[in-house]
Amino acid sequence: MRKSRLCGALGLGMMAVPAAAQDQPAIPATDARQTIIVTGVRDGYQVDATSTATRTPTSLKDVPQAASIITEAQIDDQAMRSIADVLRYVPGAVISQGEGHRDQIILRGNNSTADFFVDGLRDDVQYYRGLYNAERIEVLKGPNAMIFGRGGGGGIVNRVTKRPVANAFISGSGSADTYGAWYVDTDINQPIGESASARLNAVYEEFNSNRDFYDGRRIAINPTFALSLGGTTRIDLGFEYNNDKRTIDRGVPSAAQGSLTSPSRPLTGFRDTFFGVPGFNVSDFEAKVLSGRIEHRFSDNLTLTSRVLYGDYDKLYRNAFAVTPVTPRVGIQSVGIEAYSDPTTRKNFFNQNDLVWTVTTPRRRRPPS
Repeated sequence: MRKSRLCGALGLGMMAVPAAAQDQPAIPATDARQTIIVTGVRDGYQVDATSTATRTPTSLKDVPQAASIITEAQIDDQAMRSIADVLRYVPGAVISQGEGHRDQIILRGNNSTADFFVDGLRDDVQYYRGLYNAERIEVLKGPNAMIFGRGGGGGIVNRVTKRPVANAFISGSGSADTYGAWYVDTDINQPIGESASARLNAVYEEFNSNRDFYDGRRIAINPTFALSLGGTTRIDLGFEYNNDKRTIDRGVPSAAQGSLTSPSRPLTGFRDTFFGVPGFNVSDFEAKVLSGRIEHRFSDNLTLTSRVLYGDYDKLYRNAFAVTPVTPRVGIQSVGIEAYSDPTTRKNFFNQNDLVWTVTTPRRRRPPS
């Protein structure tokens, strides 16, 4: 059947060609060899260059390591709210639980809570990072000690924050679910004269889920200001306040001791049960971060960029969790509980300076043969 249908289609096509030729004038032989140029433009979330991987503006095709960049457009379109949401779309990267109170990632098999950066500066404090003020997320995979210092064995995650721009706009987004959790953010940009502009990013989020006793809230605000001096110098100043308070939930413990042939399985029948101490399992995080950036262009080929960051962090987390495995006792299942408390106060100060000189080297000529 298929063979006969194909032959019939070919036959109809062969019959249609002479009919079309009779209705149109013959094409001159010279025109039959015209060159047709087709130009395609890639549409989507493609990014062509980055300055994170090499500290200089470099095309991604020239960066000698794997890099995945999640843009603001993709973050908005897919309603991403956390680093965990981002890494679900990055090959070679996996999100870990982080004990219920911090971002913890696995990049190419390397587990880390410290390989985080913001605008190229180290951001290794243990907390959950929001995306409300992120322009894009850059994930570099492979060793990075040459550029980023300690750590970076499996890669790094860099957040590039939003900066003031020349046009005025107001935008926002929000979401809610049936458990009672909801989220709202705003992004406001306003030029101030011809050489200055200001931008405000803010978010408020309420946490809730199917899990018993789980709740919390996060509030963050990030005003920024930019000033242009003579077209060759730009100064950016910013301040971020972040306050995150939530219940620490370590999840469901395993049902029994596993082995190589019979691995442990999560305990069944306790999907909503909270294995902790209500009111004790709490993470309370507060951050106050000042940032500054100066870019000066001496010429078209020579540019200096200086970044500075000062952060004051205060965190208290108390964690009570189930000691696995769960062991049956007289017809019931019981689980041991362990707990710890960890108060942390920390201050960070970073200053990073990059002098970029762009030169063109002469092309080596081959000797005549």
